[in-house]
Amino acid sequence: MTVSHRFALKRPVASDVSRLNEWLDHVFKNAALDEGLAADLKLCINEVVANLISYAFTETPRPAVTIMLDLAPDTARAVVEDNGRHFDIRQWPAPEKPRDLASARIGGFGIELIRERASEIGYERDGKTNRLTIICSRHAA
Repeated sequence: MTVSHRFALKRPVASDVSRLNEWLDHVFKNAALDEGLAADLKLCINEVVANLISYAFTETPRPAVTIMLDLAPDTARAVVEDNGRHFDIRQWPAPEKPRDLASARIGGFGIELIRERASEIGYERDGKTNRLTIICSRHAA
């Protein structure tokens, strides 16, 4: 059985991430979602939403983000829709691994975390809407 949920952020700001996390915790608990799946999907969603708030809406007069979840015993799927600038994380190059802490550059590692935790990542642009799909599965290699 799959359980679906929806959460919308109108004019998203950094403080909304706390409210989002409370909602995610509540939904995951009520769905009795596997803790590992819940942790992976929550990390991915947090990275996406934080990046959207920080970078996607500089030229968007009425920014909005919607998160839709489909939760099943072995698979958790999130679709994040936003009206920010076009950005396909699948096309973002992997950051160069630093030789040491002093030479490490800031940025790009959140996207790598998403790639590591997600079993599948999909993206499409429909008009002015970005639609990012993240699937976390217990059966992923």
